[in-house]
Amino acid sequence: MADIISIGTGTEPARWLSAGRLRLLAFIAIAGFMIAGPVAEQVFGVRTALLRSWTMFSAIGLGVIDVSFQIRRPDGALVPLDRFEMLGASRDGGLKWIQNREELASVIKRLCAAAGQGADIRVRARQATRGGWEVIHTDAENACAD
Repeated sequence: MADIISIGTGTEPARWLSAGRLRLLAFIAIAGFMIAGPVAEQVFGVRTALLRSWTMFSAIGLGVIDVSFQIRRPDGALVPLDRFEMLGASRDGGLKWIQNREELASVIKRLCAAAGQGADIRVRARQATRGGWEVIHTDAENACAD
């Protein structure tokens, strides 16, 4: 007597929409929807209520000031200025985050005083707003000349 073993191949018709394929299609649809919003606005300039765009600063980053300082050496070259070193301040202290324009003006005043009479310090500063970066200072003129 012979035993016949059936492993089940070919006994059922293959279903096109299996659970794995359904999950893959759902993932592709959700990922496509997430990507479509920023692409529609940033690439094509389309703003719709259906597709949400991506906003860099929504609340927590608003008001942040990004600033860099340079000082002119006697030979005329502009070199980066480390505000912590120049003012003898700790890198994790109050100078780490400049919160508003008044604090920026105070830091510039302190740097000019520390650098001495006739110092040429250039400041490049911008502030985060809902509309993007707003330029506060350009390095076109001496901040200590004010």
